[in-house]
Amino acid sequence: MKFYVLLAFLVTACNFPKDPENTFENAQEHQLKIGVTENIPFTSKNEEGKEIDFLKEFARSENLETEFIYGSESDLIEKLEKREIAILAGGFDKNTIWVKKAGLSRPYDSVHVFLIPKGENKLLQHLELFIHKNKQP
Repeated sequence: MKFYVLLAFLVTACNFPKDPENTFENAQEHQLKIGVTENIPFTSKNEEGKEIDFLKEFARSENLETEFIYGSESDLIEKLEKREIAILAGGFDKNTIWVKKAGLSRPYDSVHVFLIPKGENKLLQHLELFIHKNKQP
């Protein structure tokens, strides 16, 4: 009996990390859609800022094309919840008020994070590996 329980666990673990909405695969096939709310020096409307540069480098490392979608925090959170964007950038810190509506990456410096749709573990895994390798002071 213990063998079958262990076998069932191993079979279900093979699908990890989960990507219930295929966000990462969609980004590979089409584009990585990144929501941006202006917050200088992190982000700006002309695709500049340290978070924009960081995410462009992440996309390059994964061979992903990017599309930046600009808007207010509340509009972009709604798009994130509807999975119309995969990542939200805007100088958010790890104590963001949006924690109930979005998943958080690990900080890319000691404080700031990116927001992602809740449950998107595969995208988060790739992003966090990149953050780990390129963590800023």
